[in-house]
Amino acid sequence: MAFMKLLWAVPIALAGWIALQIQPANTYVGGAVCASCHSDIATSFESVSMSQTFGRIAEVPVLEDWTDRNTFYHEPSNQHFVMSRRADRFFQRRYQLDSRGREINSFEMEIHYAIGSGKKERDYLHRTAAGELLQLPVVWYSAEKIWGMAPGYDRPDHDNFSRRVVYRCFFCHNAYPKLPEGADRYEGSLAVYPAELPHGIDCERCHGPGGRHVREATPASIVNPIKLDRNRQMDVCMQCHLETTSQSLPNSVVKLDRAVFSFRPGERLQDYAAYFDFPNARQRDDFNIVHQAYRLLQSQCFQKSEMTCVTCHDPHKSVRSQESRFNETCASCHRSVAAHGENCVACHMPQRRTDDVVHVVMTDHLIQRRPPNGVLSPKAEPQSMPYRGSLSFYFPEPDNRYLGIGLARGADVRRGIAIMESSAPRPHFELAAAYASIGDHEKAAREYDAGLKADPAYAEGWYNLGLTLLALRREREARAAFETALQRKPLADAHVGLALLATRTDDVANARQSYKRALDIDPINITALTNLAIIERAAGNSSAANEYLQQTLRIHPK
Repeated sequence: MAFMKLLWAVPIALAGWIALQIQPANTYVGGAVCASCHSDIATSFESVSMSQTFGRIAEVPVLEDWTDRNTFYHEPSNQHFVMSRRADRFFQRRYQLDSRGREINSFEMEIHYAIGSGKKERDYLHRTAAGELLQLPVVWYSAEKIWGMAPGYDRPDHDNFSRRVVYRCFFCHNAYPKLPEGADRYEGSLAVYPAELPHGIDCERCHGPGGRHVREATPASIVNPIKLDRNRQMDVCMQCHLETTSQSLPNSVVKLDRAVFSFRPGERLQDYAAYFDFPNARQRDDFNIVHQAYRLLQSQCFQKSEMTCVTCHDPHKSVRSQESRFNETCASCHRSVAAHGENCVACHMPQRRTDDVVHVVMTDHLIQRRPPNGVLSPKAEPQSMPYRGSLSFYFPEPDNRYLGIGLARGADVRRGIAIMESSAPRPHFELAAAYASIGDHEKAAREYDAGLKADPAYAEGWYNLGLTLLALRREREARAAFETALQRKPLADAHVGLALLATRTDDVANARQSYKRALDIDPINITALTNLAIIERAAGNSSAANEYLQQTLRIHPK
């Protein structure tokens, strides 16, 4: 039968989570409250791309062609897509053609949110009844005014409509959502979002929570980034604009005693997350869509001055309105430039096509005397294999556990395991996931058990323990683990786990019931649909079996 996937998560000590609760009274109030006093700044900020990074699709400016040039054919997967608008509702549909040219495997999802300002591209999300956000496979590329596959989807086996938006992805695309306390304490927890979400990056992402400032109305009660020292200023920007790579090194790991939405302006970014890079990074010339800070920090102009991001950028104003300021900034050091009236940025910080999102052109923030040629040439979508090799820390990092975690996420699993095994305290959940990935389920079960003794409220930990015990054929313990997970969180895959246990004892009625409960939470759960088809076929219900298989093919034609 089809099997389930591991829900991985960054481990966290319970004591560390309690220590995270700093200044509980200084709550987030939302950008609208800030605007009630700072109306001029708020109005100006509305034109900035950061403020337009997320919104309901029916409420954002229409950039796309929803009526005429609203189709796209993706040859590698042999799939056709149609993007449509019906009154104030928007949809994305995918289908294939059989040998006679008839539509098959048609599947449609409603678009609920637009993510991205649309200045370069706009992506689309669907919110499920359970509160998950799913990315849709086709996006709008603004410069070329075309529909195309989302970054990472231009391959035959793409994720279709099933890619979940995890909390870490949401972190850089919107203001912090209002979540139940502790919901984001693990980086890879199943992300469930409230019905009401913020609409774009707001004041508090750079100034910190405004609750205290609303009460006291004093300069000391809010963070003013311009008054921070240079490093802390940069950290405010780099919380979102530092991505060392878009490959799965990983780029970074949230610290073990931190939650995803816990970064506060004014603190060190390296206290929030450990960042990684290629060991030979300076010999590479990668250029990614979120490489602004990464490239700037390599520049001689940055290293030999006190400049920061805000030296050139006023974050409250659109880039277009500040173009004259850029050359003035260059001329403040390179005084001879002023006499020539040249466009320094166009030559020394040229527009360049990104390696990871090949339909997008960005400003290269590596300030170079002689930039390379051919930087705007068309590129093919990278078909890169997962990275295997060593990692380097981008910031100094004294805690070697994070090197183990980074390596175990794919670069060198066995070396990562060795580092985590020798560390104290052990990162139990990460070590368990690494053991499971190499098939050592006995050790995985041991580490999951140790982690859950420290944090018994962690639903995904119980689910992963159940999955590991299932592999070890310790059925009674696996059942208890899946049931405990469901007591803490409605995980569709935990119901699938119970169904798999039921099939081992030929308890068809309970297996069928558990699979259907999984589909109540996650209607596109392929494991549940496929296994229900097997159950119905074995029971002689060919019609029902065929319907479940047809649903499976509509969702995932491959």
